Amino acid sequence: MRRNGRGCGRLAVAAGTVIFMALILPSWFWWMICAGLLVCGGIWMTRC
Repeated sequence: MRRNGRGCGRLAVAAGTVIFMALILPSWFWWMICAGLLVCGGIWMTRC
């Protein structure tokens, strides 16, 4: 049986995009993204 390698390709593209954006965007943007993810994750965890 042969495995489908699309998942690894998408992961590599996503990681490359994030690294490229990290070089361009300022650090405060990433702190805002992390804060937003924590808030949304906390709301999602309390509702489940």
